[in-house]
Amino acid sequence: MSEDIIRVATLEDAEEFLKLMKTAFKPLKDLGIEWPSVNVELEDVQKNISESTAYVLEKNGEIVSTITIRFPWDDEISVSGYPFVWWFATKSEYKGQGLGDKLLTYVEETVLRDTLKAPAVTLGTSLKFHPWLKDIYERRGYEIYVTKEKDYGDVDGLMRKILIPERFNEEVLGMPVFDEEE
Repeated sequence: MSEDIIRVATLEDAEEFLKLMKTAFKPLKDLGIEWPSVNVELEDVQKNISESTAYVLEKNGEIVSTITIRFPWDDEISVSGYPFVWWFATKSEYKGQGLGDKLLTYVEETVLRDTLKAPAVTLGTSLKFHPWLKDIYERRGYEIYVTKEKDYGDVDGLMRKILIPERFNEEVLGMPVFDEEE
């Protein structure tokens, strides 16, 4: 029996990472969700690995799940003053085995809360086209703090999870700047 390995992605992982993203996000693309993750190309993956912190979970040497942490300083326009997790995906043949949960828990607790001492984490999800995701995140302790209707008919929801209650500051959470040309 092999041990699952969680590690930071490197540029050498880009092609395997891309295959994972393309297959994992195809059902969302088929639903009409227009996120950067559903239209990802190799250059996007390389930029993501180089400019953010992407984690992968390996099983038997194969990348089976990934999640990226974007920090407030990663982009000109940040979602929040707290870290933002995105590009969370697990290969379909491994869904239901708890591997995505294991990776997200590791990022939330070991990386963000225990190592970086981040008081909170944020993420975005589809509330209309993919509503069951909201319920999954709510069971993990996330709550919606802002919604935005999209031109293509979906409703995006930004969610937060407070990791260190005594250090959480609503003002640091902030409100995202939305691109009005969407």
